[in-house]
Amino acid sequence: MTAPNTPTLEPILRLGLTLGPGIEIGTVPAGERVVTTVLGGAAPGPDIEGTLAAGSTVVSVTRPDGCTEFSSDLVLELATGGYLSLDYRGVQFGPAEVIEALNDPEREVDPATYYFRGTLRVATAVPKFTYLNRALVVTSGSRSAEAVVLDAFLVT
Repeated sequence: MTAPNTPTLEPILRLGLTLGPGIEIGTVPAGERVVTTVLGGAAPGPDIEGTLAAGSTVVSVTRPDGCTEFSSDLVLELATGGYLSLDYRGVQFGPAEVIEALNDPEREVDPATYYFRGTLRVATAVPKFTYLNRALVVTSGSRSAEAVVLDAFLVT
């Protein structure tokens, strides 16, 4: 039997999100739940360029083991016309003092000190990007108390 191809990662998108204050829902069966409004955001290009449409939120659930799961449904309005619907799911974990520092707006934290990875499912009718409807896209992120940056990579 022939060995499978080794996948590579092709950068396709950098997405920056500006976050509002979180609403602490409290302890739910899965952990501590917080819903945060996305105030704005953009993808600066060069291939995928646009701004986030209003109305998105990020839901985070911090599990008892300290890992935080994120989910968000975002709509990116493309500078060239049309939309990308982005379904993000991710996880974040690291040493407690590092994660605590991420929530302090006065501190900048090196992304190498914590794990922040995810997946991005894309749905679009824009012909140039319809290949993303069937593609696997993974993300690597960095965050602060008020912002998130996600670099998205096509798994080839």
